[in-house]
Amino acid sequence: MKVNAINSYKPVNFGQKVQQNKYASYINTNRLQDTFVKMAKVDTGSCEAEKKGVGPSTSKQIEFAKQLAVDLKEIGLTDIGIDENGILTATMKGNIGDDSPVVGLIAHMDTSEQAPTGPVKPQIHEYKKGDIELKNGVKISEKDLAPYKNNTIITSDGTSLLGADDKAGIAEIMEALKVFHERPELKRPTLKIAFTPDEEIGTGVENFNLKKFGADLAYTVDGSEADVIDTETFNAYNPEITIEGVQVHTGHAYGKMVNSITIANEIISRLPKDETPEKTKDREGFYHVDSISGDVGKVTMKMIVRDFDSKAEEEKVNNLANIVKEVEKEYPNCKITFNPNKKYSNMKEGLDELPQVVEFAKKGLEMSGFKPVESAARGGTDGSSLTLRGLPTPNLGTGGINYHSVREFVSLDTMKKCTENIINIVSLWAENAKEVMPQIIERRNSGKLQ
Repeated sequence: MKVNAINSYKPVNFGQKVQQNKYASYINTNRLQDTFVKMAKVDTGSCEAEKKGVGPSTSKQIEFAKQLAVDLKEIGLTDIGIDENGILTATMKGNIGDDSPVVGLIAHMDTSEQAPTGPVKPQIHEYKKGDIELKNGVKISEKDLAPYKNNTIITSDGTSLLGADDKAGIAEIMEALKVFHERPELKRPTLKIAFTPDEEIGTGVENFNLKKFGADLAYTVDGSEADVIDTETFNAYNPEITIEGVQVHTGHAYGKMVNSITIANEIISRLPKDETPEKTKDREGFYHVDSISGDVGKVTMKMIVRDFDSKAEEEKVNNLANIVKEVEKEYPNCKITFNPNKKYSNMKEGLDELPQVVEFAKKGLEMSGFKPVESAARGGTDGSSLTLRGLPTPNLGTGGINYHSVREFVSLDTMKKCTENIINIVSLWAENAKEVMPQIIERRNSGKLQ
């Protein structure tokens, strides 16, 4: 998950009593913990440098998918398969008849390469107060933990990330499925499950066959706080700039050498100084130099350009392209290649086409005792591209905090609430199936799904 939500609220204090609805008692908290810990121990880190065409970037994601397939079969799911892209899909047949919406539940299997991805050694803490101290001087601050007093907190040992992004989401989906399996009296539409690879490098669903998947709408379970629904994301480009200079011995460089590193610095110096991630917030966009590699003869710059407004995003990318052209003219013996590399777009417009997908999510969170927060996420999820391909897919929370770092943690109490959210939302689609079906059928016949 590449999300940092725009929040003007305080996280729910799970040390206080939170309303329980009728489904909460069906959730097996110990089983949920065991499922998550078992998954977290498996290193499933993706790697952008290793991504080669079709298939996941790392083979360990496929091995993890195979184990998940076994687990899904044990709780009665059908149509279980792993496609050539490494996407695991399965079906839980509904019990309200075929004339009903088909709801997708999606989470990703990979973990971020921004921190060590393994070996992961989960630690269980019955948290009361103070900092949590882990190995190598890693400390999770009391400030981050304050909303989770008297919770069961799960962390790594401090030498790796935990992997709650997004194994917490997978564990919560699995627990919800187990509840529906064990409680056949609970009404549900047909559920389509997808566990995807390589979300963290932005390629997990680019070849996802949505028509074959067969969902009318979906939810990614890949957020953080349990009371948040991500309904907007950045428009995103990941530009790549390749600079080819002239390498000459430094003793004979006068009038001959063209230093690619110097040219890279020149490009960076012309970027707007106040439009960087560390100087922007809320709905402000930014330019970010993510990495620079190379030497005098050749340098590759990887960047991130983001904005919520599509027009402003295009202006940023065009501005960057113009900077590159100007610098290339000033260094006539160099060659600069610019690849804008569009990744995804703001998903809000696509969600507005089926407003019930957000409406029922908000109602589901209310049933869990929350006051739902619609969030514009300073990042993206698989749901960004899925929505724009015709499958409305907002993002639900999982309870994970401090993603992509060795200070990552998740509250088991929050995970239970997130599972409750899923069950509530699915039940609402079952209860309202008759009312929404005319719109669903119209969408099915429209050919919107790509």
